[in-house]
Amino acid sequence: MTEVGVAFPNDEATAQLIASRLRAAGIAARVDRGLWGSYQVAPRGQITVLVDERHVQRAHEILGTQRRPAETPQPMLRFGIVFVVIALAIGAAMIVVLLSRLG
Repeated sequence: MTEVGVAFPNDEATAQLIASRLRAAGIAARVDRGLWGSYQVAPRGQITVLVDERHVQRAHEILGTQRRPAETPQPMLRFGIVFVVIALAIGAAMIVVLLSRLG
């Protein structure tokens, strides 16, 4: 069963209210607190109400919400990740070379 986010409230009370409304309509829903659940970050943007993908359309109708558009890949983010990985590899190679000269 794949879950899909149908609501993204800013606080847990609202998320629980939304999940309760969906459950009352016969849709199994759960609240995922994300990183906020471990108190690492503020709740804003971390809380998600999830439902089974088979019930997404009906859940959106009940809540009066729309699907979030699919995120498009960000080429600069990919470039940054590749750059960091290459820099780490070069750094590790340099450490190995320096340690081999000492021993």
